[in-house]
Amino acid sequence: MNKTLKVLFVLLFLLIVGVSSNYAVQNFTAAEDRAAKITEADYFGDSIKEVIYLEQNWSASDSIWFYTTSQGSDLLPYQLFLHLEQADSRELFRADETVLRYRYLPQNSSWGNPDALPLGFVKDSYRGKDYVGFSCAACHTAQINYQGLGIRIDGAPAMADMEQFLLALERALKATLDNGEKLARLAENLYGSSDAAHVAKARAELQFSYEQQQSYNRANQPLHGEQLVHYGYARLDAFGRIYNRILSHLTPNDLSNYNAASAPVSYPFLWDTPQHDYVQWNGVSQNAKTGALGRNVGEVMGVFGTMELHSQTQEEGYRSSVDVRNIIRLERHIEKLQSPQWPEQFPAIDPALAERGREVFLQYRCHDCHQHIDRSDEQRRVQAQMASLPLLGTDPQMATNAISYGGKSGYFEGLPVEHDDPTGAKFAAVSKVLPLLAEAGRGVVTQPDLDKPAVYRGILRLLDVLVSIWDNPAQHNTERQLDFEANSEPAEYLLAYKGRPLNGIWATAPYLHNGSVLNLYELFLPQCTEQELATDKLEGQHCRSMTFTVGSREFDPVKVGFVNRPAADYPGLFEFDTRLPSNSNAGHEYAAGKTPVIKRGAGGSPLKNQDGSAQTELLPPINTADRWALVEYLKTL
Repeated sequence: MNKTLKVLFVLLFLLIVGVSSNYAVQNFTAAEDRAAKITEADYFGDSIKEVIYLEQNWSASDSIWFYTTSQGSDLLPYQLFLHLEQADSRELFRADETVLRYRYLPQNSSWGNPDALPLGFVKDSYRGKDYVGFSCAACHTAQINYQGLGIRIDGAPAMADMEQFLLALERALKATLDNGEKLARLAENLYGSSDAAHVAKARAELQFSYEQQQSYNRANQPLHGEQLVHYGYARLDAFGRIYNRILSHLTPNDLSNYNAASAPVSYPFLWDTPQHDYVQWNGVSQNAKTGALGRNVGEVMGVFGTMELHSQTQEEGYRSSVDVRNIIRLERHIEKLQSPQWPEQFPAIDPALAERGREVFLQYRCHDCHQHIDRSDEQRRVQAQMASLPLLGTDPQMATNAISYGGKSGYFEGLPVEHDDPTGAKFAAVSKVLPLLAEAGRGVVTQPDLDKPAVYRGILRLLDVLVSIWDNPAQHNTERQLDFEANSEPAEYLLAYKGRPLNGIWATAPYLHNGSVLNLYELFLPQCTEQELATDKLEGQHCRSMTFTVGSREFDPVKVGFVNRPAADYPGLFEFDTRLPSNSNAGHEYAAGKTPVIKRGAGGSPLKNQDGSAQTELLPPINTADRWALVEYLKTL
């Protein structure tokens, strides 16, 4: 596209955005404090008196827009959410008590959020009805507390426990159905009257919402066989839940068409995501062409986007509540976001120790998988380096589930698996879920907004798709790198996890993809047996913690992670047990001398054995002084 055409294209796009969207820059105002609400009496021993934001190349307006822009998520009717009471009291379910209990972030009212919904909870309208739903910010905004100071970090992994929040929501809906006084108060608040007719109307809406939530929760129980393994704070099995949403919409009358959502992972941090060639913990999604759009559409479908997959429109699309235009804007918005730097309110970094840590970082070849980038370079581009599970050794559950889960194709049975596939392959009665998800996403993106004139919506959709792939340095096809060599296998067949740059890593505890390591210091320790741990307690810490608590926001700037408070003193904390399925803290033990590294030749290619496997070697275990130096260096990134 030449320069003149680009300019004309941008002017046309801005004109259409300005007259057709809810987000008009010239009319936008926002509180400079980003509407953060201070809660002095917090759960689990946390307390703050002030909230600050770090410099991340976003203004207050940028943050507020990110918090309050709907993706098309429809969790619950809006007025029902506003007035629903907690299961065991008359306190509103959305009160700060609930918000803090499940580790979401309370907000004051602001532009776009007049009802002071928690951060990342937004109003969405679909087919003439208002709903509350999740925005990106609900799972990708963090608060770190330190000595009475709350530090909000945009794009960082949330502490939220969505699993328990949704179970509590189910209990609140059921309690209101079963309690005449609660139901009468709800009818009064919803319709201005608690007479029999309005109570019956409230009951009908409540019953429908309860059955929907109950069905969702039952389908997504995190079961390993018959063992229930809860996620806890700061984790979610997003893949499993997205898959189950698709399957439930393809076979709405078959409540057995789902898989256990049993592989929770940490919420990923968002900075630099648009600059990656491949994303997700398992690198399954490419950013090239419309890959980012498909990825984000899939995310919205997973967090309660309404979908009508039973029939295609004339455009061969599927009608849904998914707001494709806002999704594109959000992705473009995140392109500006930069990783946070170590706050001046924390103990100062020791430059000499950090320099020694940089040497150790290079010595242990960390840069081979975790490339250094300039956080402020607008043209930065990240090439993902995938590490195969047999060599990496971390918990395999997420990668295994993502590629193996299948289900009944339902409405999609007999449709083309890929619309441009010359082989003409079609969905069978039972299919892998990943291609079913891809077809649903394709149809949702294809479907224009039926509330606008056909010509107008066609222009909008064309512009949106062009914008989604234009001028992004990551929007180019690249070969996926697996164990330091190009790999042509489709992503859905790879058992691997992705390394990524570590800028801002200090703000993303707990560590490893499944959140099984408490802090950065422990990341460079080995996993140990119970017998080894018993000895470790006598001699000083030389092992990763087998159990620890999650839920406190209080930061430990020495080991770099969240404080491990005793569960006996704070019984609401989640006890993370690394011995349970999907919770393993093994692997990535390069600095401990347990995980082998691949030998590479002068050109960087892996050296091979006669059988074609990569040659490996173990590096010597790191000493305590160098371990501390490595932690100090990572603070600088």
